[in-house]
Amino acid sequence: MNYKGKTIIFSDLDSTLLRNNHYFSKKTKQVVKDLHEQGILLVPITARSTKDILDQGKRLGLEEIGGICAGNNGSQIFDFRNKKWIVNEFLSKELVKAVFDTFYETYKAKVHFYGDDTTYVFNEGKMSMYWAQMMATDYVVAASAEEINKPISHLTIVLKKGTTTAESESAIKDIKTRFGKNSDIHVYTERVIEICPKNISKGYAVKKIKDYLKLDDTVKTYAFGDGPNDFPMFEAVDMGVALSNAISSLKDIAQDVTEDSNDDDGVANYIYKNVLK
Repeated sequence: MNYKGKTIIFSDLDSTLLRNNHYFSKKTKQVVKDLHEQGILLVPITARSTKDILDQGKRLGLEEIGGICAGNNGSQIFDFRNKKWIVNEFLSKELVKAVFDTFYETYKAKVHFYGDDTTYVFNEGKMSMYWAQMMATDYVVAASAEEINKPISHLTIVLKKGTTTAESESAIKDIKTRFGKNSDIHVYTERVIEICPKNISKGYAVKKIKDYLKLDDTVKTYAFGDGPNDFPMFEAVDMGVALSNAISSLKDIAQDVTEDSNDDDGVANYIYKNVLK
């Protein structure tokens, strides 16, 4: 399809395109169809796992219209129209083992290792199990790196509660020194750090999709988001739009903010008012 002079919209899912009950509203599904009829593509880019993003893409109607979706913050990007992976990258087994051994024996931290259809953890936790259930992935408590027998697209390190700023800074510096050579380290909060394949981010996903579709400067790009991992996505588009329920630091760099929250169809309402007007 020729997108010359058209618009492409990228959007986060949780707390953005999805309601807090983790479902798409009828209005959100309809806006995707209405955009498609105007030759406009809406592309979800999320931290959710590979299996789940494919399922969410189908629920959103992307399989039917031949759309594109991205999971694991851009490690996996799938083209429904041509049934092919645009990007499909994983962390090396050596790095996964090094992270496992380091944190299992040394740090008092939780580490979540994400595969296409499996979440691996050190210990069973309410939140990690909740998200595994939400994404319909297997949930495995592993006592050794050898038990992680599926490719890992990214992992998150959650430092223990009560970690001081000084302790966090020291841990983050150590993580970057140990693992930053062959991977990218994203610091979301003082306690939450992500390790993913080199150059992977939501901004990277936007650039790869733009290259894949051969988009030129005549194409206007939007991005919708609410959280810290949406910063790179906003930097890669013409118009970053934060949800009204977004964190304040994302609103500070956004070109606009929706009038409504994700629970009140913030993205769909904004698109109908400003894109499909």
